[in-house]
Amino acid sequence: MLRRDYFAHGNFPGRMAAFHVRLRTAGENLAWGSGPYGHAGEVVREWLASPEHRANLLGTGFSRIGIGLARGTFLGTGDATVVTADFAG
Repeated sequence: MLRRDYFAHGNFPGRMAAFHVRLRTAGENLAWGSGPYGHAGEVVREWLASPEHRANLLGTGFSRIGIGLARGTFLGTGDATVVTADFAG
């Protein structure tokens, strides 16, 4: 996302299928921010404040998680952090 300057889930079903994950047992959280809004604690606070993101973080049906993080200029904002968390059962 950082390299291509876009913020979207993209081909989430395709990425999960590559790892033999059925979508009913998968979820994805995305976040980006700069300065203090790009710090891990703030990202998690924002996710916990959202019912859908919170459900992914606290879901008992997930046994695997993949986390990606990139830093750089994003959507015209310097010092940006882009975070992806993929969850699978």
